[in-house]
Amino acid sequence: MTIILEHICKSYQGVTVLNDFNAQIEDDRCYAFIGPEGCGKSTILKIFMGDLKPDSGKVSRMGDYKYPTLQSAFVSSEDDLRPRKNAIWHITKADRTIKKENAMEELSLFFTADEMKLPSRELTTAQKQLVKIVRAMFLHADFIVLDEPFLGMDESQRLMARDYILKKRGRRPLLIASRTEDDLEFARKIQM
Repeated sequence: MTIILEHICKSYQGVTVLNDFNAQIEDDRCYAFIGPEGCGKSTILKIFMGDLKPDSGKVSRMGDYKYPTLQSAFVSSEDDLRPRKNAIWHITKADRTIKKENAMEELSLFFTADEMKLPSRELTTAQKQLVKIVRAMFLHADFIVLDEPFLGMDESQRLMARDYILKKRGRRPLLIASRTEDDLEFARKIQM
């Protein structure tokens, strides 16, 4: 299946962020939308997922797909974790079929047993992003969409997170928005 974004335009309060943007997203591929803050990276991800409508242009689907809508596992650059809940809670509440033991096993790749029990308000920005990445990889989604997933991470954390994402994504298309190309050599780069 291929998703085609054609002639996408989007403005906010009279400021154009996307002007005649075109892309083709194919199965089993990785894409990195690269550019500075405010260039439309997050906007194109939201349009792709159907969370935002473009002012003009269209998003279409080619190929076989048995369901009328597509599901995306999304990691936001925003702090959307509940401040009083811990990492384990955030994983198991994402899908009621996720067992606590499985969540703890995946989280243990990045956290100590004590860290995964801390309320999210006590986690660093990097740790919060790691919780959201692990949560996204558990979801049964058609696409993985990551908006600035490596925010606040040092090089070691970034490489571990990248390797984890690539291992867990399977054949699902992966879309990443990033300000830099650091550690994104696996992806087709789309300059914004």
